[in-house]
Amino acid sequence: MKKTFLSLVFIVFYAVSFYGEDNNENEEEKNWGISFSGFIKSDYWYDSRQVVASREDLFLFYPADRYYDNQGIDINASPAFNYSAITTRLLGRIKGPEAFGARTSGLIEADFSGVTEADINGFRLRHAFGKLRWDRSELMFGQFWHPMFVVEVFPEVISLNTGAPFQPFIRNPQISYTHFYDNYRINLTLLSQRDNSSDGPLGFDNTYMRTTLVPNVHLQLQYNGNKHVVGVAGDYKVLRPRLVSDSLIKTNESIETYAFMGYWSYADNNFKWQCKSIFGQNLTEHLLLGGYAVKTIDMGNGIETYTPTNHLFVWGNIVYGSNIRFGLFGGFAKNFGTSHQNMGIYFSRGENIDYVYRISPSVSFISNSVQISTELEYTAAAYGEPGDKGRIKKSEELTNIRGLLTLFYFF
Repeated sequence: MKKTFLSLVFIVFYAVSFYGEDNNENEEEKNWGISFSGFIKSDYWYDSRQVVASREDLFLFYPADRYYDNQGIDINASPAFNYSAITTRLLGRIKGPEAFGARTSGLIEADFSGVTEADINGFRLRHAFGKLRWDRSELMFGQFWHPMFVVEVFPEVISLNTGAPFQPFIRNPQISYTHFYDNYRINLTLLSQRDNSSDGPLGFDNTYMRTTLVPNVHLQLQYNGNKHVVGVAGDYKVLRPRLVSDSLIKTNESIETYAFMGYWSYADNNFKWQCKSIFGQNLTEHLLLGGYAVKTIDMGNGIETYTPTNHLFVWGNIVYGSNIRFGLFGGFAKNFGTSHQNMGIYFSRGENIDYVYRISPSVSFISNSVQISTELEYTAAAYGEPGDKGRIKKSEELTNIRGLLTLFYFF
């Protein structure tokens, strides 16, 4: 009888233990999978003049240059308005089992803004990446923001441009390695181009980088403390604008360019202050000013050499509040011309602009999943004539005032 009782106790204990282990495994497996979130977003805006922009003018850069009719009247001095819901977004966060001794995760994000102007309302991939995270290091692979965007420090504005053309706005296919040491992290990223490509003789195209066999190389050091985020970075890029000259002679001429960046963010309760500065060459694909120009042309074989533009970008952003949130953004970009004399043939954005600045106050009203925001963007661009080294002469400011109303429903 005693043996029978002990046997029953053992069987019950084993069954409970087995059920508990199986239940724990099931609980762990329940954490694997994908969870969805996102928002429905609708923008309504008015511009005081015609603008340089994309996605039916939703993504604003700066006011358009003067364009005169036969009576000397500026055609671009005409206001416009538009509505759009194309940036409505769907995001899926993925969590899976360990692999190679690392925690694994992933993310897929898309919206409806399309890849080009002709593809507006098209379902467009924004981000898609996987991560392996060890105790002191992380490997990421897929498509994500370029490291010069800096996800910890970027303008918290209402406009889709997110501070462009003063703040980089670009997503790239990439492989990225980060090493962590206390509050410090160092990141090395190798990138190619896809939706955001460099300019050149074929227009905007990623083949200029692909044919160099050299990826865009980015190195960044960041301190991420309790209230402060501070970082510095360097970026290196090589393009091969042509495989063959106009005289049908093969050419291996390329252009090497650099960019350097520093940033700082301070956050305390409902107050946040951020700033960033970039001095860089040929940053067209970042939706910033600049690019490169033809330096020389060999009249015998048509082979070209190139020289980059040099620009300074600076911005600052203050945000305060919770259910009612106030914001103020200011940005400035300056054209320092090309590194050498050029022949006046540019592959760039805003080569005839000396400087651009923007002042942008905003206010948001937030209630649970609904946010109503309004923003005023005052943007000025100084248009002129590029000299032999790309420096602008006789510039004159043009301004645009954008009034923006945006409604979000988060889920």
